[in-house]
Amino acid sequence: MRRFAGAVLFGLGLLCVVAAAALAWLIVPGLKQYPYDLKPPDVVVTAPNASFVSARLLPNGTPQVGIEHGTLRNTTGIKPDFKAAAGLTGDLAEKTLIWNVYQATDWVEENVPINRAEGRIALDRKTGAAVAWKGQCHNDVKIDKPDTSVCEPGNIAYAGQLYLFPFGTGKKTYQYFDGTLEKALPMQYSGTETVAGLSTYVFQQTVPQQDLDVDAETMAGLIGMIAPGAKSATMNYQAARTLWVEPMTGAIVAYREQQHRQLVPAGETPIPILDASFQYDKATADAIIGQTKDGRSQLLLYGRTLPIVLLIAGILAAVAGLLITRRAAKPGPPAAHRAPEPEAVPQG
Repeated sequence: MRRFAGAVLFGLGLLCVVAAAALAWLIVPGLKQYPYDLKPPDVVVTAPNASFVSARLLPNGTPQVGIEHGTLRNTTGIKPDFKAAAGLTGDLAEKTLIWNVYQATDWVEENVPINRAEGRIALDRKTGAAVAWKGQCHNDVKIDKPDTSVCEPGNIAYAGQLYLFPFGTGKKTYQYFDGTLEKALPMQYSGTETVAGLSTYVFQQTVPQQDLDVDAETMAGLIGMIAPGAKSATMNYQAARTLWVEPMTGAIVAYREQQHRQLVPAGETPIPILDASFQYDKATADAIIGQTKDGRSQLLLYGRTLPIVLLIAGILAAVAGLLITRRAAKPGPPAAHRAPEPEAVPQG
């Protein structure tokens, strides 16, 4: 009976050790990639006290373009395209997310639309970075007149991080995509800070002032409305971004972006046409932080707590089983030999 009990304990111990190894080497790596059904919450960033160009039609049908002041709100909505992701082949198969992205910027106080845009992007499920895909596209949707334009595949080359950072984000420089310049630029690690109880890595990106390529129609419209005396003009742009990333999950739990654009009429003083500092609104911050804490707890449970508990329990059970088995197999002391008692001799 002791041998049987020892064998059972030893077997359970080995099973616990195997389960711990399976969690650490098989299950957890599966958790460290973004699932196909991941539906990020809508991300809303606001910029109070912003200066910006607003183009709209007056009630009499006259277009009006001018520099306004107020609160800007930018909303980014994401809809995963499961069918497109499942249809990928080659190096992208089973490793890639396809997202349809919609963005809307509005003047809050007047409830006036400022900008609309749509796009499609492919993201690596482990690193969160954009990957080369023939279907990626971007389209600025016209809001001042009917628009039948479509997002033409291949008209943009997304690269670097945009919406996600890698699981196990490192203290290093990453490439982060600038939507205005349509290219990835370095974003440097600058330290650690605590956000809502989460330890985060802080990353910063500075985009130096530079001229933008602006189509002739847009530039002519801006000059006519904002600098009617100028014969020509250029537009420049600069930006600075700070991201707070929870390193275990790669989630961007806090965000700040400062943008500045100027119209520079030839021979005249530059005119600021965008001066804004964006950050998450409270609902967005709460949603992302809550989602991040849940994801981090799950990774800690399956990647650290359970494997350690199973490993310790397995070792203890295996050792106990071996000790019990050995004791059961060890022969006991020989039984004491009793000398036969002498037979009684009859008395004559």
